[in-house]
Amino acid sequence: MLSLSIFSSSQRISVALYEKKNLKVYEKKKISCNKIDSIFLLIKKILGKKMKNIDKIFFSSGPGSFTAIRSIKAIAQGLSIVSRARIISVSDFEVYLNNLNKTKNNVIVFFPNFKNYFYQYFKFKKNRFEPCSNCFHGKEQELKGFIKEKKRLEKEKNLIITSNEIEYELIASIINSEEFIGCEPNAKKIAEAVFNGYGSDNLEISYHHTYYE
Repeated sequence: MLSLSIFSSSQRISVALYEKKNLKVYEKKKISCNKIDSIFLLIKKILGKKMKNIDKIFFSSGPGSFTAIRSIKAIAQGLSIVSRARIISVSDFEVYLNNLNKTKNNVIVFFPNFKNYFYQYFKFKKNRFEPCSNCFHGKEQELKGFIKEKKRLEKEKNLIITSNEIEYELIASIINSEEFIGCEPNAKKIAEAVFNGYGSDNLEISYHHTYYE
């Protein structure tokens, strides 16, 4: 059976098709003005007449824009009605954490959300990363203060910071280059997180109330 993974951000969309855990097709596209309509064309392109063969559908439940995540969730639910596929979600944090599956370091995950950032602290416990702080949504200086405080508590050891590659320059002045691991979230990364045990049947979307402030 086949698994379909779908991804959308404010800048790009991507779709990946898997047979078991083997990637069969991957398509991506840049978008403008947050319009994700073309994701339907990508899905149609890679699925063709295979819609009814889809067994699982993967998507990210956030945190992020309520409207954007709700749109992706609605697409997943619509496809599920046609194919009767099981829907599995992962959080954006889990997508980044899965990219670190070869390290047991404690981790700060952060990623941009318009002019602000989502960020959270995780510790490696019992062979997986567990959240050890709330999920915060704040400005650049608040993020930098959070990182500095965790580095102080960890005495600058055993701590990794991860985000997408272009965010490195934001925090380069307060970390060493070896402390940063970049990751580009996309449909493939979502699927890999599910395959590595981060998936959930909980389809509740996650967003932070300060997103609207």
